[in-house]
Amino acid sequence: MKNIIASIVAAAGIASMASAQITQMDVETSLDGVNWAGGNRAVNPGTTVQFRYKVSFNANGTTATPTGFASLTFQPTVSNWGTDTLAAFATSGNNTNGGAVTEASGQFGRIIPFASTGATTSDPYRGHVQTVSGTQFLRIARTTITNWVGQGLTSGTSAANNFNGAGGLATVQKGFSLVTTADPAFNPAIANVVLAKFSLTLSADGAARTLVISAPTEGMSRNSTTGAREASWFSSNTDNFGSIKAAVSVADASLTVVPAPGAMALLGMGGLLVARRRR
Repeated sequence: MKNIIASIVAAAGIASMASAQITQMDVETSLDGVNWAGGNRAVNPGTTVQFRYKVSFNANGTTATPTGFASLTFQPTVSNWGTDTLAAFATSGNNTNGGAVTEASGQFGRIIPFASTGATTSDPYRGHVQTVSGTQFLRIARTTITNWVGQGLTSGTSAANNFNGAGGLATVQKGFSLVTTADPAFNPAIANVVLAKFSLTLSADGAARTLVISAPTEGMSRNSTTGAREASWFSSNTDNFGSIKAAVSVADASLTVVPAPGAMALLGMGGLLVARRRR
């Protein structure tokens, strides 16, 4: 009987999860800032690659119908980071004083109008380079957030240093009724909403490697009541806080570094020379 009850409870839990709305986050890369794609991209050493984060609302069997994206704090990461370079980006401020940028190629940071708050000039966003379990990562978060995602004190108002995810990129839009003539226009889109965009230049190192560009859920906004990592969406034009909550599912992008054709040729010649010496 206990096993039957456990099976029923488990099935109910699965059904509950299946009917919950989802925030789908897609990471995409581009070589020109115009043509974007997800998945894996093969690139040569020294290549400059732009990458962006966009979200879409998936009702997933519910009747939820958002009127726009409200907020999500997250921390972009790039694995297998070497002596690569992160391009300068808007590190502080808000929509009204230059902290956010447009989607135009060559502009990097949070995208207007999803930067209606922080970070301050005293604690701006920056790229942290740190090693976790033997892998070197780039992680973008506030300067003072030095712990890896999900790590730090687990209680208290700040849950310091990085347990509650609050130190990541605050992609926040003002509620429709709060937007003034001094603010950017409200964006009602709920599909393919671009929140942030960055750029990196790979080192000249020709060693083959794969860099995974992601946003770990452990570094996202945490619901202090349920512990869930979730994004918020506006339920109406009078909802100023984003009452629709949706867990985040992330589709990573990746870059596979391959030697340039000349380097491949040299490698091939090296192999021939070794073979001849062995003879």
